[in-house]
Amino acid sequence: MLNVQIIEDDKKVNMHTLIKSLEMAVTDLEEKIRLNNYAGYDPYDAKGASFFMRALAIPRKPWHANVRRKLTLAPLIYGERFFPLSFRHLARIKPQVNAKGMGLIAKAYFNLYAANRDEHWYDLGQACLDWFLQNRCQDHPYPCWGYPFNWDSGVVVPAHTPTSVVTSAAFDAFWEAWVQTKRAEYLETCKKICEFFLHGLNITKHSNGTVSFSYTHLDHFEVHNINLMVAHCLLRAGKEINNASYCDYGLRAARFTMNEQNEDGSIYYWSKAQNFHNPNSIDHYHSGFEIRALFGIWQVTNDAEVLKAYQKYYEFYRGRLCERSNGCIIPKMNLKSVYPINIHSCAEAVLLAATLCRGDNRALNDLFKVVPWTLSKMRMKSGFYRYLIHKFGFLEIRSNIVYMRWSQAWIFLALSEAYRAIKEIETI
Repeated sequence: MLNVQIIEDDKKVNMHTLIKSLEMAVTDLEEKIRLNNYAGYDPYDAKGASFFMRALAIPRKPWHANVRRKLTLAPLIYGERFFPLSFRHLARIKPQVNAKGMGLIAKAYFNLYAANRDEHWYDLGQACLDWFLQNRCQDHPYPCWGYPFNWDSGVVVPAHTPTSVVTSAAFDAFWEAWVQTKRAEYLETCKKICEFFLHGLNITKHSNGTVSFSYTHLDHFEVHNINLMVAHCLLRAGKEINNASYCDYGLRAARFTMNEQNEDGSIYYWSKAQNFHNPNSIDHYHSGFEIRALFGIWQVTNDAEVLKAYQKYYEFYRGRLCERSNGCIIPKMNLKSVYPINIHSCAEAVLLAATLCRGDNRALNDLFKVVPWTLSKMRMKSGFYRYLIHKFGFLEIRSNIVYMRWSQAWIFLALSEAYRAIKEIETI
């Protein structure tokens, strides 16, 4: 039985206090997001500018070309890092609506609708879904979406190229709308998105019968967090409409990642065959993505192996990626350091605890410790949330630029999920 009266931390915060705090934070942030018409800057929009992409395209070999590459990139990288707003103004980079951010925001609206049954939230969520249908990638037979800027991750991906990571966020929004309303058109869109996953991406088939899904049709990357996200989408839709193919591909993709789980429970960002890209990379938010996906896959399949993988990973996460200090939980950036404190990590810490807390007292206790810390440390007087906090010696340097997708949309989703979960638990 969950302890739904008082969570034992230093501040003795109770359910009602947390609900009020979350309600104020969510409604305040939502108003700010909507007043900006859902548009904003992104950590990667500057890197997608033509001059930045030309610099990235300078070859690393021979050595004198690599010297020229570094000398060209250095002022761009450090200029953007330390003067992000001025850099974008000088480069004439405009705020944009990002489909990934819209997916997160739409799902947050349906969370708020589920918590209060207020038609206002439903209408806003519906408007976001309408935006998706009006702004899908052109010349594709199935609904799919991409980022509004160019990006280079070893493969140059032009703006608006459909990606699995953005399209899975859209699926989550339409799926939540289906769960809340049972309107057939939402489920039909989810089905069509699954067709994109199966026919619009590269699927690597491995000798042991497992599969892995690519980021885009332009690459053959094996990245575990997005592979699990696609698997979760396929399994939900497959079970709902009794589509054996969706379920088969979803389980095979999940097993590919579970086969690569490390002994300590962690999972590297890249597959072991592609680990050379960034060896043994583990960070807070990608780990959270993977744990939530495994948890969701277990809920759909009731598979004992998935449950074991999720539980082992969650134990690793709580022990290695969360700093506990003075009754609070501080999300670590990676295994070695808390800093830089990244709003993306903070949002994921809240979102993961909120996702798991209905059946796990540990997650419920963690939620009461990470939400107040995040609100006090990352929320600015404007109502928006800062991007990063660096630390040099004893000095903290704050990066307060407002990124819509990376910062505001993710923390909006996280706070809405926490608000919904706590309200549901309070009624038990």
